Amino acid sequence: MSLSDPNTAGLESSAPLIAETPASRAKFSDFFMLTKPRLSLMCIITALLGYFAADPLTNLPVFFGLTLGTSLAAAGAAVLNQWSERDHDKLMERTQLRPLAKGVIQPMTALVLGLACSFTGVAILFLWTNSVTASLGLATIFIYIAIYTPLKRVTPLSTEIGALPGAIPPLMGWIAAEGSVSTLGWVLFGILFAWQMPHFMAISWIYRKDYERGGFKMLVLSEKGSAKIGYSCIAYTVLLIAITLVPLALSITGHVYSAGAILLSAFIGWRAWQFFKAKEKDQPSRNLFIASIIHLPLLFAVLVIDRWIY
Repeated sequence: MSLSDPNTAGLESSAPLIAETPASRAKFSDFFMLTKPRLSLMCIITALLGYFAADPLTNLPVFFGLTLGTSLAAAGAAVLNQWSERDHDKLMERTQLRPLAKGVIQPMTALVLGLACSFTGVAILFLWTNSVTASLGLATIFIYIAIYTPLKRVTPLSTEIGALPGAIPPLMGWIAAEGSVSTLGWVLFGILFAWQMPHFMAISWIYRKDYERGGFKMLVLSEKGSAKIGYSCIAYTVLLIAITLVPLALSITGHVYSAGAILLSAFIGWRAWQFFKAKEKDQPSRNLFIASIIHLPLLFAVLVIDRWIY
């Protein structure tokens, strides 16, 4: 429950980077790729971390319902996203091998699959967890597909909007476990929202030429984009660190989380500062991307361990 596009004018005149191949050649691996497995896995993991942070494994039906429901909902949203962006994906090197861009899966097949997975996932969440968790799952899909995806072709602010559905999964996990959300549940939401920003700033710099080719509206592609993305990265990293340290200020976590939060905040802050200061940002952007990948799972892990100990 990881993120730009202008008007569609000009797409028809832009030659696709690859030729379409017959849809009859679709394999299981093509359908698997359609679900964006890495992004879907992140949604599942953050939802389960939210669950474990709220409650050690004491209710197996809820745990399995959360896992299966989130898996299907995340996969469905990913399929619908690729279905809606199939023409743009043909223009970008990093997405031109996606099944719909290659033409190995028919758009109607993808649409039916995406809708089926999405609604089945939400139904499982409703039946096996609770109505609030299911509602959040449905809201995640709606914001991701109906709001964030089209806005990528309109405004750079789509990044912030896209971070909202990306931050909901741990909240779903928490509410599935407890039935309601507490302060720490909202902290998890805030951490994941803020974390996505420097993470995506790094990605957008690395693939900026590809995004421009695909017609995305990105902060990095705007006038003085290098400076703007640097300031934005620092601002959101400061926000991330501040939210991360809230449990310490409120004394709602123990020493394990306190130590881990301080060390990991210093680590991500250091990499963000390097990215901000660098005139040539290619290597610092890769360093920041790797740092963000290390930071989040370790932070959530120390929180879960801390909760179980204290």
